[in-house]
Amino acid sequence: MAAKVKQDRGAWWVVTHFQGKRRKKRVGSTKADKRKAERIADEINARLAIGVYQPKVEQRALPFEEYARNWFRSEVQLPVARGIAGALSPATAELHERHVRLYLTPFFGRRDLREIRVPQVQSFYDHCLQTQRPPSERSVEMVLATLRRILAYAEARDEIGRNPIEVWKKSRGRRRRSAGMRVETSNVLSADELNTVLGIARRDEPNSYPLFLFLADTGTRIGEALALRWIDVDLDAPSVRICRSYSSGKHMSPTKTGQGRTVELSGRLVSALGTVRPQLFGDDALVFPNENGGLLHPRNFRSRAFQRVVRRSLGTPRRFTPHGLRHTFASLHMARSTPLKWIQAQGGWASAKMLLDTYGHYLPDENEGHADALTDAPKRPYTAPTSSNKADRADATTGRTVESRTTPGTSNRREWSARPGSNRRQPAWEAGTLPTELLALAAGESDTGP
Repeated sequence: MAAKVKQDRGAWWVVTHFQGKRRKKRVGSTKADKRKAERIADEINARLAIGVYQPKVEQRALPFEEYARNWFRSEVQLPVARGIAGALSPATAELHERHVRLYLTPFFGRRDLREIRVPQVQSFYDHCLQTQRPPSERSVEMVLATLRRILAYAEARDEIGRNPIEVWKKSRGRRRRSAGMRVETSNVLSADELNTVLGIARRDEPNSYPLFLFLADTGTRIGEALALRWIDVDLDAPSVRICRSYSSGKHMSPTKTGQGRTVELSGRLVSALGTVRPQLFGDDALVFPNENGGLLHPRNFRSRAFQRVVRRSLGTPRRFTPHGLRHTFASLHMARSTPLKWIQAQGGWASAKMLLDTYGHYLPDENEGHADALTDAPKRPYTAPTSSNKADRADATTGRTVESRTTPGTSNRREWSARPGSNRRQPAWEAGTLPTELLALAAGESDTGP
């Protein structure tokens, strides 16, 4: 076992014999390269002498561009195409593809995946903020989420160490996220603006007016509305069954949460749908079809009927999308103190917490009028009830006594006192639960001798 320097094909090589294998490494062709090769050979021989030599295993390159493309094909595209349970929705798959193509690949290119560390992640984040591509901080975080998935895939295959995105997030400290999820007022219509939009839609776009009204009064997503069939509509109930979605105008898929729901219809919506409902229809007849009776593409509805109505009712500078009607539905109902669970069930939000985090700032202000709550409270501290029945004690603020709902003659719980040591257990002979003979003995009234 030894390392030697040899010249071959006009270059200097370090040839190492170790454990029956021969390894060659090209250094260069100049005299300086020869001296460098001799230093490398001396270092290898020294390690061989003390028994600590380990040959370096050449790792294959992992260009980010190719690795990200292979990840998308095997982990995202293939499960979606085969309809595997738990696969991402087609819209989410397209989002990941766009993130890789527009932002990640142009920045990392053919850089080796193993070279992406925390400094490289920070550089990418700074680059996105400086170039404003993508335009918002929320969009940047979504791109980073795609990068995190790619690196997590490499980590699971033992091709990299710890996921640098996770380390980078911890290095930034804990950040508040609930405020970032809130919907801005520019994406929500007031009640007057909503009535104006619906009025102009009814006047200028009569064929699309039922769809406008359906989005405004139910809070459904645009894809769920376009996938609605007449067999899912019950005008007598009145309700509709939401069980699928026309995602991005390309794929028919389940709803975003993966669960169907029943949506209540308003009176004016029942009237509008009743005027366009056909007398006879098949199982696949759509409620809001295109001119040919097929699926209406969301982009066509947005760029044609919807934008025309928005410009005429709100003005040219106002940017407003059909999804804004969903924000408007939740916000106006929250402002009117509609029960939270009804809003969640109607719109299909995943949880009431998500609804509060997103639209909670539209709730009526309840942060006033409680400053004198402690002043108006009873002067004595609260103790356990002293009445034999909670319903019999007088109300501390009104002075009214509520009648007991217990059956007359039945025993209630014993009375309690606030004095220490006074809540002793009542003996059986005081409670009258002993036999008559024993009670007589306890009272000293028995005429029998010992």
